Amino acid sequence: MPILLSEGVDVTVVYLASTEPGVVERIEDGGRVAIVVTEAGDVLRFVLMASADYLTVDRSARLRT
Repeated sequence: MPILLSEGVDVTVVYLASTEPGVVERIEDGGRVAIVVTEAGDVLRFVLMASADYLTVDRSARLRT
């Protein structure tokens, strides 16, 4: 089951060897896309995959609540 996201929720962006706090700025496409702003100010776009995880398109990061 996918994690339930809504705007303003605190999340953790998980990279291969590190993590970074972030906040969901916007939910798009009926909940299938999440726009996240990291603590460093980066804006990342996550897509809900068939695995029920939110991943960046290049699969370099995933979300954890």
